[in-house]
Amino acid sequence: DAVASATITSQAVVDAVNSLYAEAPAKVLTTKVKGWHEGVAVTVEIDKNHVITALTVDASGEFYALGGKCADEAFTSQFIGKSAPLTLGVDIDAVTGATLTSQAVVDAVNQLAK
Repeated sequence: DAVASATITSQAVVDAVNSLYAEAPAKVLTTKVKGWHEGVAVTVEIDKNHVITALTVDASGEFYALGGKCADEAFTSQFIGKSAPLTLGVDIDAVTGATLTSQAVVDAVNQLAK
């Protein structure tokens, strides 16, 4: 129901909420997988069409020169706009020297996107 004498403002609020729901990801999922050295946290946002819209990787437990680079945008941006299942070396390029952690991230995304 609209607030008395505030019909236009009430409609603006309803429109804003509807807009947020339309743009919100269908799913935001997180898991932790084994990297080369320690656990790697992977959070993926998937839209209603099962397309990956965002990927965050916390590889702070990995050595940066190796698996830690899997948290960099150069790696994570490869996932955006794609749908699982993904294959390392086909759909996603591994971080040089960090094949194990790269594969762990791909596996996590595939698991979460089921």
